[in-house]
Amino acid sequence: MVFLMNFIHMADMHLGYRQYGLEERFLDFGYTFKQVVEYAIAQKVEFVLISGDLFDKRSINAPTYIQAVHVLSLLKNAGIPCIAIEGNHDRRFLKDGMSWLDSLEWEGLLKVIKNYDGDLMGGFVDAGKTRIFGLGFAGSMTSAAIPRIKEEIAAINAQSPPERTIFMLHAGVQGKMKYGVVGEVTYEDLCQLKGAVDYLALGHYHSNYEIDDWAYNPGSPDTCSIVEAYEKKGIYHVTDVGAKLVPMSTRKFIPLRIKADGHKGFESLLNDIRESLIKYGKYDGPIVHVIIEGTLGFDKSHINVDTILEAVKEITSALYADVRFDLVNDEFRIASIDADALDRASIEREVFRKLARFDSVLAGNCDFFAASLSEVKDMAVKGADEKTLDSLFRKIYHEVKNAPVVPEAAPAPVEIVSKQLEPEMPVKPVKKPRKKAQKSGQVSLDWSEG
Repeated sequence: MVFLMNFIHMADMHLGYRQYGLEERFLDFGYTFKQVVEYAIAQKVEFVLISGDLFDKRSINAPTYIQAVHVLSLLKNAGIPCIAIEGNHDRRFLKDGMSWLDSLEWEGLLKVIKNYDGDLMGGFVDAGKTRIFGLGFAGSMTSAAIPRIKEEIAAINAQSPPERTIFMLHAGVQGKMKYGVVGEVTYEDLCQLKGAVDYLALGHYHSNYEIDDWAYNPGSPDTCSIVEAYEKKGIYHVTDVGAKLVPMSTRKFIPLRIKADGHKGFESLLNDIRESLIKYGKYDGPIVHVIIEGTLGFDKSHINVDTILEAVKEITSALYADVRFDLVNDEFRIASIDADALDRASIEREVFRKLARFDSVLAGNCDFFAASLSEVKDMAVKGADEKTLDSLFRKIYHEVKNAPVVPEAAPAPVEIVSKQLEPEMPVKPVKKPRKKAQKSGQVSLDWSEG
């Protein structure tokens, strides 16, 4: 069947992510991206959209860039354009003036939609009869920009009307994450674009969701956290008949929850873990997290974590395994494995928010203050000058001072949570070359198979 409309919408690939410090997971993310591109070529799509966060970090290493160049070259050679916007993970550094996405654009491998102060939507792309607009990550300023975006899209389209209009946006929609995140956009705000935009191509949140057959968020094609283990992972293939989520073949994640209640000793608990693992069956190098939860009926010091890990690897041949505790009667309890969903930036904003709650001026607008301060800090790290930062601080102060006070509901009792952020582990260099002909010192990433 020949479709009049035929494109791929993906987001949050996070190339370069060495999850758990593992070289294998670094390669997994590359192979998943290659799957996406091979599917796009097989389906003879018109174009591929990347709604932000192609990379996991703003400053990437050479192997990550090689992955991106190799896979995007497959699209280029097939004559399929790739259009992207910047996510919060791959934004440019202010002092550099360009991002790694810009470098790929310079290589002719993709087109980055840019935004300009004078003409926010001026960097649109026409792909056949489809016009594609976009807005990279703008944080808490996104909602305020929507009316202007609508006006500019309408004005541009009035001059030369396209057959259909797509708007790419790297932003989270309120209510689509278990935890509230500062800078979310309400769907009511986004609905202002409905008359001007036919398809809203979202990115940012790693969970897949769609709203009203109009707004689509594919989520990350690979699993970036154990909390995503049971979620649908993939990309959208959009044709005349609608948007279909196409899953990718990825490594299996097993979050094994074990109830501590009723066990009188470690041996009983270990047997329960072993029996539960056997029921999962065999997978090729899965990631296994054992979460012991509930009320422990014996001293926690009797639990031998190394013995549990040995059992996990023996039964499942796990690539990586760990043991976590979510015990009601543990004073150092980690409230939930869901805490993995919070990145450093989210934790930072939550600290700012809690500090603001104790200030008589800031308390009523602590969410706005936390988001604004986080963005100012981000600009300072990127090298913004003192005058710019001073101007931003004054603007924030006046907006908070003149804003109506938003009363906060009385907070429920909060349990103190201890959460250690996992540092990125150094990866040992591969000692054996992948090919005998490889010269010493070269980086080898074999993409010819898989």
